[in-house]
Amino acid sequence: MSALSWVLTALGVWGLGWISLRHWKKMVSLDARLASGDVTLLQESNVEIEEVIRAPQGSQLHHQQMLVSMNQQK
Repeated sequence: MSALSWVLTALGVWGLGWISLRHWKKMVSLDARLASGDVTLLQESNVEIEEVIRAPQGSQLHHQQMLVSMNQQK
């Protein structure tokens, strides 16, 4: 029984380490892509846009799509 608990503990520690390393690598990759201005980030399904910093005045973000409201003069 003791060997089984050591194996389960080792698997748990290895799993947590793997998840931590994967998360860290993704964050480093994301920082590098943001710094280089990679526009493909906008098309990825796992990236959520919460704030638009450089957009025309009056722009709003709806359902992860930027809409610009413009006054049309007739």
